[in-house]
Amino acid sequence: MLASGEWKITQADITPDAEQALQQNATHAQPAQDKQAETAAEVAFKTAMSRMPPGEVPAARLRAILAAGNPLLEAARPLLRALADMPDNLTGVGMKVLQQLLEDEVRNFQRLCEQANIRRDHMLGASYCLSTALDEAAMQTEWDRNSPGAKWSTKTLAAKFHEDVKGGVKIFNLIGRLLEDSHEHLDLIEVIYRVLSLGFMGTYRTLADGARRHDGIRRLLFNKIQEGRNPLPLALSPHADSTAHGKRLSLWNFPAWISFTVLGLALLGLFGWFKYHLLSEGALLETRIIEIGRMTPPPAPRVPRLRELLENEIAANMVSVDEDARHSTVTFRGDAMFAPGGIDVNAAMTPLIVKIAGEVARVPGRVTVTGYTDNLPIRSRRYASNDALSLERATQVVQQLQAAGVPAGRLEAVGRGASSPLGDNRTASGRAVNRRVEIAVVP
Repeated sequence: MLASGEWKITQADITPDAEQALQQNATHAQPAQDKQAETAAEVAFKTAMSRMPPGEVPAARLRAILAAGNPLLEAARPLLRALADMPDNLTGVGMKVLQQLLEDEVRNFQRLCEQANIRRDHMLGASYCLSTALDEAAMQTEWDRNSPGAKWSTKTLAAKFHEDVKGGVKIFNLIGRLLEDSHEHLDLIEVIYRVLSLGFMGTYRTLADGARRHDGIRRLLFNKIQEGRNPLPLALSPHADSTAHGKRLSLWNFPAWISFTVLGLALLGLFGWFKYHLLSEGALLETRIIEIGRMTPPPAPRVPRLRELLENEIAANMVSVDEDARHSTVTFRGDAMFAPGGIDVNAAMTPLIVKIAGEVARVPGRVTVTGYTDNLPIRSRRYASNDALSLERATQVVQQLQAAGVPAGRLEAVGRGASSPLGDNRTASGRAVNRRVEIAVVP
């Protein structure tokens, strides 16, 4: 469980059901006979568990939040620690443990904010920024870039809790809007400042001068926090007695305390000049950021559609593609994919399925695989009807998509039998058209 203190957890922090499920996933992902790989997975699992912090009693956390000067920042403290201490080495099993723990802590954060009566818009803004920053930190690690299995990007925190994956741009637009009334949103600004200070760069990570511009925004947030939290007093000593007593002192007889006082005033004046200069630059930068917040983000780079990616296969009459702005459907001719009456996918079609799976995994949405047959009744003891045969064929394609990297939770197999024919079942060519498998992606 995430919390303050050391970045560790114990075996007790993983429930028996969760541990069993993770071990089953690990067994499914690699051959059982590969003892060396199995040992490596166990080591990675224990390593990931040993790097998480111990849990706190929820009541104690709630009391700490209620007593804090910035309750929102106090509630976000475990997630900020997780962002600062993102593990350097993880395997697929360890990544699943980390994802589950972070999801649980995001839920804890949202629940504690509600119990502490923290503004809902501030809670949602902080949750969005923290989820996006944790996703970015995970996707920047070597273990995610080199993972042979599912990537972190297929199951991000921002997508799960906020159904959005464009935080790299939107967070800086949010900063621009918050700075229009910084005093009203100071608690949320302080959380975002911590997120930026812990390495989140978003869209600025890929810009030539992104580091400089990112640092300028971070310093501007710091100045706003300082102005709101720690305003400078009008004088160093408002109640000091300015009346001089005693004899006049010569230039060489000033007491040491007067010398130090003069030096302090000089340093204070120098500090004031630097602060004024910094605030002048900050005001200009603030104006630019507010303008950025009001700007419409540029359109996202155009992603090639499946029709373009499968142009050669379409020309070879291996598949057909029907798509618009809301959905994409790839149709395989059943005779090319399966032997008559069979359910095993033709090995020659496997590279094409893997290619399609790679593109499907890049976009969110439900993936439905539907099998169809012609209207000739099947004569087989194994399959009671055409519906049963079409369902089993769809299931085989689903298994291949899952093996190629599409998350199982997004996949669904459906058997429609002889329904929805595309061709005339009275002719052999029409029946061939009706024997098909469709892969539909709907956001």
